[in-house]
Amino acid sequence: MALSIIEFFGFRPLDPAAAPYRDARRCPFVAGDCIKPNHGACTVNQLSGHPIICCPNRLYAEQFKVLQEIAEEAFGAGSQLVLAADIRPRLAAGRMTGREVVVFGRYWGQELPLPRPPGAGQSESRKYYVDWILAKLDQQGNVVELTAVEVQTIDTTGNYSDQAQTFFAGQPYIDAQGRNPGYSEAGMNWENVNKRILPQLIYKGHVLRRESRCRMGLYFVCPVQVYNRIRERLGGTLHEYRPGNGTITFRSYELGPEQLQGQHRPLVFAGQFTTTVDQVALAFTSPMNLPAQDVYEAAINLALGRASAARRQGQGAATLFD
Repeated sequence: MALSIIEFFGFRPLDPAAAPYRDARRCPFVAGDCIKPNHGACTVNQLSGHPIICCPNRLYAEQFKVLQEIAEEAFGAGSQLVLAADIRPRLAAGRMTGREVVVFGRYWGQELPLPRPPGAGQSESRKYYVDWILAKLDQQGNVVELTAVEVQTIDTTGNYSDQAQTFFAGQPYIDAQGRNPGYSEAGMNWENVNKRILPQLIYKGHVLRRESRCRMGLYFVCPVQVYNRIRERLGGTLHEYRPGNGTITFRSYELGPEQLQGQHRPLVFAGQFTTTVDQVALAFTSPMNLPAQDVYEAAINLALGRASAARRQGQGAATLFD
């Protein structure tokens, strides 16, 4: 495993523009505190491949462009994202246009929990949240339509605090092999796609399909590498649908080209795929991209064969020196 930080508090690690955000542990993309203040990594890279966005807030760059794009796809061009607190004054002043889309989520005033399953109790930890709810209103302030957006990046495995500490000190990171920029012994937790991301999407997708005004289903925003892993995990036989009630739209983003010092790399839409909750659930529980039959038996026999060969070599050596 090898991993290098390529965006540190929104900029190249030693870019002077990162300094005020680094010193205050602030995120330049949401005008709030950094959610990973101990290492400040927005995007990382492995020895091969393209930059991997590892912080969800990095996907909110350019004033939450991803939400604006989804609102326009779901509700039409000209959709205007607004805070829930803005609606009452607009109604009182007669300024509602019917293009308002109220945003519920972190950094936009409040989050909305999904209903607790029966018997789950009242514990706060048992509440289920979708990252974002977008609700289109009419000129009277009534909900016309809604959709939900889940945002995920990818966790890391191992530790790269050695890099972060050098960048906090304003120094370049040189690894044990003398590489500059260097790499730490860390990697990406791709298994998280199976263990956490897909089960959550299936559950939340089923909840949202029971909403009569959720006519475009659930949107899932992620880095392109996570998108590719999900497609790989679910296999290549999923049918594609238009966004609608009971669908999940997987929407992927990546970083654009490097910019001049002091500028953020742009966030670029990489593609999307829409299928149904049922298709995802079936592919998750009955995967089609399985290895050949009897692979474990073959692995055992291979291991036993190697052990036997090692024993034979040892016996031969003993005979030779007797």
